[in-house]
Amino acid sequence: MMTMIGTGGLIGALCVAGIVMALGVIHAVLALGAQGTRESGQVSSMLDGIMRLVRFLMGVLAILVSASSWGLLSSLLDNNFALSYVAEHSDRALPLGYKIAAFWAGQQGSLLFWAWVLGIMGMVLAFVLRKRDTAEAAIALAVMAAVTGIFVLLMLSVKSANPFELSPERLIDGRGLNPILQNFAMVLHPPILFIGYAGFTPALGLLIGVLITGRRDADWLADLRPWLVVTWVALTVGIILGAQWAYVELGWGGYWAWDPVENASLLPWLTGTALLHSVAMWRKRGMFKLWTAFLTVGSFLLCIFGTYLTRSGVLQNGSMHTFGESGMGIYFIWFMAGVGLCSLILILSRLGRLRGEHALEALISREGTVLAGNVLLVTMMLATLYGTVRPIFSSAAAMGGEPGAAIEAAKPYYNRLILPMGLLLAAIMATGPVLGYGASAGARVKKLLGIMAIVGLLAAGIMAGLGYSWGFLTHSNPTYAAWTIAVAAVAAAIVTGVLLDFGTSSWQLGRGNLPAGVVRAFLITPRRWGAQVAHIGLGALIVGVAGSSLFNVNQNVVLNKGEAATVGQYTLTYQDIREEKRSNHTAVLAQVSVTDSAGKSYILYPERRFYDKSEQPGQSASEVAIRLGLASDVYLNLAGWEDNGKSAFQVILNPLINWIWIGGILMTLGGLICLLPQRLNREFQDLVEAPAPASTGSPRPEPSQHERR
Repeated sequence: MMTMIGTGGLIGALCVAGIVMALGVIHAVLALGAQGTRESGQVSSMLDGIMRLVRFLMGVLAILVSASSWGLLSSLLDNNFALSYVAEHSDRALPLGYKIAAFWAGQQGSLLFWAWVLGIMGMVLAFVLRKRDTAEAAIALAVMAAVTGIFVLLMLSVKSANPFELSPERLIDGRGLNPILQNFAMVLHPPILFIGYAGFTPALGLLIGVLITGRRDADWLADLRPWLVVTWVALTVGIILGAQWAYVELGWGGYWAWDPVENASLLPWLTGTALLHSVAMWRKRGMFKLWTAFLTVGSFLLCIFGTYLTRSGVLQNGSMHTFGESGMGIYFIWFMAGVGLCSLILILSRLGRLRGEHALEALISREGTVLAGNVLLVTMMLATLYGTVRPIFSSAAAMGGEPGAAIEAAKPYYNRLILPMGLLLAAIMATGPVLGYGASAGARVKKLLGIMAIVGLLAAGIMAGLGYSWGFLTHSNPTYAAWTIAVAAVAAAIVTGVLLDFGTSSWQLGRGNLPAGVVRAFLITPRRWGAQVAHIGLGALIVGVAGSSLFNVNQNVVLNKGEAATVGQYTLTYQDIREEKRSNHTAVLAQVSVTDSAGKSYILYPERRFYDKSEQPGQSASEVAIRLGLASDVYLNLAGWEDNGKSAFQVILNPLINWIWIGGILMTLGGLICLLPQRLNREFQDLVEAPAPASTGSPRPEPSQHERR
């Protein structure tokens, strides 16, 4: 029954998507043809009717894809092993949360989940555009239906992509979920990342609608911006969750391996970050229009490229993220080629309408920092893209070599090229908040820029002094010292810039009453301060990356019961080891006492799990034990044990690594603040109006440029 519902939902969704596409094209042709003619009034009612039907069908499309998704989810929950997908990715003993996560754990299920997200987003977009019966609205919805339809068509036409394919044999139990995937992050990381990927589709639809109709104004960006912010937040959360998952699950003490599929999620995040800043410049200054167009199309294509990487089989031996070989790769190549070519033709045909309304007057201005940031972000994307595809399509891989070895060899390339550009980007970002617009922007805030430079230099000097006197910086490794000092200077400049911007703006908004100005700053301009919170988050993330990369300690120790070892400033005492049977696996747990330099002790329980059901019988997974700390993590991995009680442990000390997760939280919070509606300006302005200072007897100061905007 669920199989029939699932397959029927896909067939119905494909038909409805085709109808919406046709109606969208018809509406656009009629609307554009009727412009400026006497017949325009006669076709108006017809256009209204078409749009009502299109919006209704977008809801039907979402319902049909939801029904198909429920068919697969219900089969997983009911242990319907007649479906090959359920048999391959679940078993009876699998906990409920992981049975739900099995929906998107495999190739076919993840495609269906992506199609479901697209269907829901299409319905939401139709609701948002419910009062717009314009040609661009019709085109945007037609694009949403087309992309959704392509994913559905893949599932129906490619056998290896069909989540409702029946199993060739009768099974009473499944093979179970890969042990590495049995982590809480599996419940959140993939679906949030898929939302980030899918979120560029409404943006692409809105852009194509504007390009086709030749619209010149910036009002449509009010519809585009929320999609971009939600997409950026989802990608940020997805990437941070993935990094944290790798940190706690894989047992190697790291969080980012420059794996091709990790890179695939980073690529659209880089262009999406540049896109957000370009949209802001278009709205405020009428600039960066061409940047906005190319970045929107590029971000969408990079998301499809990531899908191609994981589902084409090209990474079969190169990545732990990938699925098995399939025939879908060529379809994604044609899809990317078609969208890219059509979008390029559209953009080139509208070059005249995409010219900026203002020229760049000075590099030392907010426009200049956005331009420099965009160039760096796109350069980082291209460098990462090159590093990602180079080992995959190298002659060695094509001749039967190991792509995994090539990927491992490429890591120094990323560290030498991408990380310095990231630090330079952060330095540029530090100056952006205090700069205004125009040729004299730098001159107007030269004192603030001077303060930031002084604070940055002081932070660098203090870090160098403490580092060499305390011993964590040495003359024997000048590279580490240079990185540490540079990161300290940039992080201090970022925080100083945000505080100066917030302080001066609050003083102006409060007209001398700082507390009232602080309230007004958050309530009247929430989006500006959301961006600043995200900037501080990026600074915290950079500090965490530098600390954990430059100063981590990785040591293997072999201990008998009761024996102790010293690693860094910690003493580890091996106390016991035991075996424990659980619902779907058997765990071997070691008990280790850890004492720090201050004499504080705690117990860690690293373990090794042997799963009853997995892709390989007896397959095991490491479950590390971690003591979290703002200064450093103690990371303990059970590497092996013997019957005589002797056990081997991997001990890793990761300084400042939790600032990566703190930075991710701040970036996410900043993005969410940016979603606050602009009507807060009107609702709260009277409540937080600050009177002019009475003690001076001076007249009320003129509103600042910030307030007039």
